[in-house]
Amino acid sequence: MVIPIIKDLVDWDYDFSNDFKKRDRGYTFVVDAWEETPKLALYKFTPYGVKCDYLEQQPPKEMLLEALQGQEKNRENIYKINQALRNWIEENINFA
Repeated sequence: MVIPIIKDLVDWDYDFSNDFKKRDRGYTFVVDAWEETPKLALYKFTPYGVKCDYLEQQPPKEMLLEALQGQEKNRENIYKINQALRNWIEENINFA
């Protein structure tokens, strides 16, 4: 799978508490647990909004569930990825 962004634009440590507070724009990866089955998504953030796009190629469900462990439930059901998911992304996703 190819994602048309430059890998250097990915903020691997993005702080969701800063959404809309700073005038940043960029990308990060998240686990979107809005639906019953969590999915890995590319999270695009701008000063004016955010958007999640699910990746066509998904890691094993067990990896996604493991990433949710220990994270506080939130209203948006968007969660940070863990190191195992980052490794999976770097091994399986091609950045254009």
